[in-house]
Amino acid sequence: MNGFQFALTMATALGCIVIGGVFFGFSALVMPALRQAPAKDAVGVMQAVNTSALTFPFLPVFLGSALASAALGVWAVVDWDADHSALLVAGAATYLVGSFVLTVAYHVPRNEALDKVTAGTADADRLWAVHVVEWTRMNHVRGLAAVAAGALLIAGVAAA
Repeated sequence: MNGFQFALTMATALGCIVIGGVFFGFSALVMPALRQAPAKDAVGVMQAVNTSALTFPFLPVFLGSALASAALGVWAVVDWDADHSALLVAGAATYLVGSFVLTVAYHVPRNEALDKVTAGTADADRLWAVHVVEWTRMNHVRGLAAVAAGALLIAGVAAA
């Protein structure tokens, strides 16, 4: 592993773990608190969170980790004979599928549906009752995937 690949792998691992920490914070603190709040308040807060997620610093770290994971995965496949290649591919795939794709394919559509309702309406209350349970359940998955990806990438560095 050359110096650039080492630096890219460590930066990507850190990004994955940071994103995993954000998702963990939501699962452990934010969503349980919102579950206790009246639905009209919880929906309004979650709508504000969805807007904030599209800004600095979350979005660049989330997307940057995905782009760097893809680059590392390709690099490791090209250099497949290296001792660390399988771990880098595993880490990259874990983040890309378990965190990035899950977010884009599962969480974003649900967030967009929530953003379309008006807090305090019966439709919003019904949607929130399902959203808070299902969204949180899958948030656990993407959080664990992001941390596992970071661990696999660090293991790849250790194996090099």
